[in-house]
Amino acid sequence: MSRGLRFRLKRAARQTAEQHAHIHEILRDFEEAVAERDRERLVEVFGLYRSALAAHFRLEEEVFFPALHGLHPEHAEELEDLASQHIDMAADLDELGARVETAPIEAFAGRLRALVAEMARHEQREERLVKSLMRAPEPGGPPEPGGREPSPSRSGV
Repeated sequence: MSRGLRFRLKRAARQTAEQHAHIHEILRDFEEAVAERDRERLVEVFGLYRSALAAHFRLEEEVFFPALHGLHPEHAEELEDLASQHIDMAADLDELGARVETAPIEAFAGRLRALVAEMARHEQREERLVKSLMRAPEPGGPPEPGGREPSPSRSGV
């Protein structure tokens, strides 16, 4: 069972890295739209950002976190807290979305930048947890072949 979960984690980790790169690209487009004071582009880019984050949250909540929980149920509370933060951040994005077409561009950009900074802290917390759990042996599980712990290159994110 753990071999299948670890495979899913590795695959999800690759997808997550691709999503992060895409999200960062969207944020660069957002900054360009703000600099150009282009409301139409700002609305479009914000919609792309929301969609990309929704897909990212789904991947983590439906694949990544359950697989981590299956391997390390002792971290269930922390994983549930991370998933709960997704709900809060999505609600903040919905609130911003209601104002994207009417709020002054600089004010809107400031609020989104604050939310992006919050998401960056969330992402760092996730990455620390994932890295530590991907390296940790399963509680009560068999050791890696040869009695070694998994190396980062074999199981790291």
